[in-house]
Amino acid sequence: MAKDAIHFLTIPPSREVAEHGLTPKVRAWFATTFGVPTPAQRCAWPTIALGRNLLLSAPTGSGKTLAAFVPLLNHLLTDSATGLRCLYVAPLKALVRDVRANLKQAVRSLRETTSIDLRIGLRTGDTSWRIRQRQLTDPPAILLTTPESFAQMLAQPDWQAVFRSLRWVVVDEIHALIGAKRGADLACSLERLDTLTPTPSQRIGLSATCAPLENVAEYLVGVGRSCTVASIADRTEKHFVIEPLFEFCSPLPLRDGPGVRAEAPTTGESDERAGTEPTLTQAASGAGWIAALLDRIEPELSTNRTTLLFTNTRNLAERLTWALRRRYPERWDDIAVHHSALSAARRRSVERRMKQGRLWAIVSSTSLELGIDIGSVDLVVFVHPPGAVVRLLQRVGRSGHRPDAPRRGLLLTASAGELLEAVVTADSGCAGQIEPVRFANAPLDVLCQQIVGIAMTGWATPGATFALLQKAFPFRHLAWDVFQDCLDYLSGRLRDGTTWLPARLRWDDGRFTIADDRTAKLLRRNLGTILSEDACVIRLRESAHEDADTKTLGEVDQVYADRLELGDRFVLDGRCLELKKRGAVELVVEEVFGRPQAPRWLGTGVPMPGELARRIFLFRAQAGEMLRDGDLAAWLRTDYRLDQPAIGALTDYVGEQESTSEIPTLCALTIECVAMQACTEYFVHTPLPRSSNETLARVLAQRWQRAKSKPCLALAADLGVYVMAFEPALASADLWREHWSTVHLERDFYEHLQGSDLLKQQFGRIAQTGLMILRNPAGLKRKVGGKDWTERRLFEQVRARCPNFVLLRQAQAEAITTTCDLAGALAFAEALARMPIRVRHLAKPSPFGETLMQRAAGFAPAAGQAFLPDGAR
Repeated sequence: MAKDAIHFLTIPPSREVAEHGLTPKVRAWFATTFGVPTPAQRCAWPTIALGRNLLLSAPTGSGKTLAAFVPLLNHLLTDSATGLRCLYVAPLKALVRDVRANLKQAVRSLRETTSIDLRIGLRTGDTSWRIRQRQLTDPPAILLTTPESFAQMLAQPDWQAVFRSLRWVVVDEIHALIGAKRGADLACSLERLDTLTPTPSQRIGLSATCAPLENVAEYLVGVGRSCTVASIADRTEKHFVIEPLFEFCSPLPLRDGPGVRAEAPTTGESDERAGTEPTLTQAASGAGWIAALLDRIEPELSTNRTTLLFTNTRNLAERLTWALRRRYPERWDDIAVHHSALSAARRRSVERRMKQGRLWAIVSSTSLELGIDIGSVDLVVFVHPPGAVVRLLQRVGRSGHRPDAPRRGLLLTASAGELLEAVVTADSGCAGQIEPVRFANAPLDVLCQQIVGIAMTGWATPGATFALLQKAFPFRHLAWDVFQDCLDYLSGRLRDGTTWLPARLRWDDGRFTIADDRTAKLLRRNLGTILSEDACVIRLRESAHEDADTKTLGEVDQVYADRLELGDRFVLDGRCLELKKRGAVELVVEEVFGRPQAPRWLGTGVPMPGELARRIFLFRAQAGEMLRDGDLAAWLRTDYRLDQPAIGALTDYVGEQESTSEIPTLCALTIECVAMQACTEYFVHTPLPRSSNETLARVLAQRWQRAKSKPCLALAADLGVYVMAFEPALASADLWREHWSTVHLERDFYEHLQGSDLLKQQFGRIAQTGLMILRNPAGLKRKVGGKDWTERRLFEQVRARCPNFVLLRQAQAEAITTTCDLAGALAFAEALARMPIRVRHLAKPSPFGETLMQRAAGFAPAAGQAFLPDGAR
């Protein structure tokens, strides 16, 4: 896109200029209902009124929804056109429902002084068949939907005529889409939409604070189109309090296990305020960290009307909710949990009660980060650091009663390493140092879905389809031969014309369309890039009677569910549940009093951005310099406004590291070596995030095995690699340099990748989004275990028959850019060639080494085996 195609608007116009395009009645209605326009609204209204594409980037609570819709409602007052006029797309069904309710309320109030009469429709996976049919025959003026439902509508021929009257497209929370395949899918869908309208629709993007805005704007409008970017700086005050909670507590993460039997003996100290039963965490680990957490937040809960707690994981959210309800039984109904494994009905109930101000404490993993209207929140509590500056700002932005109200956040940490991370994250947030958005770059499985979607609506030519998809920002550099490979796969043939797969497409005279109606029906059910792991539905029995009615409460990981036996207890929705009946795809439970275990859900964890990892590394080095100068405590107090407990904990942490080993710096690679009787541990400290270190760990394991004919265990984490070798200590810096030499590093990594489970797992997921494996073969849930069996067998067959298969190439590309970061590892290895390596022999792990080991242990169950060469397993 030409540089002059993007126009930045950073100074909001006056209220008079902003309201110039509004009718007097709309102006009066807005002033009466909402008051004075916010800076975001003053920037957006004139731009939208002029028909220009707009990207509005503004902090949470700045009125972005009304910034987009007030000019549209103003136009629809006098618009004589009928049919669908505006399409709103958001990443969450809950957000779509919330915005629809707010819009309907706005239209009702506007109707009191104007003649406006329009319908606002909703289309998600939960929409009934009857409503969908009505939307086709009598479409609403405004339709709100998700990217997946939008793609399904585009793939239905009947919807082609409905979209012809469309004038505006609003994409909300765009920053939450563009870094994933959902964003690439939506970008293509927007280009396809423009082929159905007489003139391209006006695109309006709404985003929280993000960067780089130029690329976000290009993603929104496509290649070669102009866009105005209105960026509203976040000038609200942010108050962060950072505290350590790890004295006398175990900092190690708790591991999940099977449910606790009802007759299992209780252990641990009992909590007097919760009866004779011990708290969940005390029973599970013998540590009182959650008890210390409850003690700390008690004064906050008592002085605030509504407190929102973020935990990063669903497991911890459930444990904390259960513990809160045990400590405050009189406020049981005022305490709630919210995460994606709960049923939609349960989540909607929590959202509704939050908006009504009826909840006292709400615990969420990550599901309440985005812009769902949850009413007033007095305080946001971070249980563990959020892992990224963007997430910190999104979460703390949920607090405050007004757009200009101060945001209050309390960060509670479980180790000295977490405390240091929290300090750096909060400081970066206050300075506005957000991480740049990572864009999904030409995912080929998404490309295959889009080709199939186009084919479902009629005949198409390869040239026109290629040109259309190249207009989407993620596919702007798409090569013709790659596009042709996708067509060949979907046509069931190899590049030489050999038939080897069932064809999704059929051809005639150089044009293609869907193979047949049955294929279209099957594939339409499988559109979308959101993959759900095998899960078991949990149904709550209303009473102890065996024939009593049940209601869906949520779901747990199927592997976890298979390990449960009748009578086992686990926690879900903050309740202690006992398994009473097992079905084929569901478990029937009853709520009981007792001590449960936390269930398990599969997940990959939240990756730390490379920018934050480097800042933490540099902060540690600077803290070391301050320690040696005798100014560390004063520096922490003055520059970071820490209280004495945090200052003392960090001073001890850095001081013990200096006295035990050394503070790692960018000038040298520090490797700490701890020799034990059976093995030797190494702690390699790097300034890299886990994705780059994972590449280094895999290469190290590969080369170690080759050089010594013995395996080593190499586990990656943020800021380093933990290595365990079953042989005497490797003291030579030159040998370490050789293990990470850039010579053939890329080749060795690819060689390791070909024999690893990582590539199989990546291919299994991509085979689903690429429509090779159907997630819903007949519109029903696949039998447990069937998908994994198909993926394992299919991977070997595909690799043997067509090593250059397009979806196999995509799996490899994702492995080296998402799970691993080959480019980052190569850059570090190149710098290492000119950098001294210092091997420090220690009697025990250093404080930084312990932090590294704790971080690595969080990924050990999945990563430990993956890093061992195949012959060593």
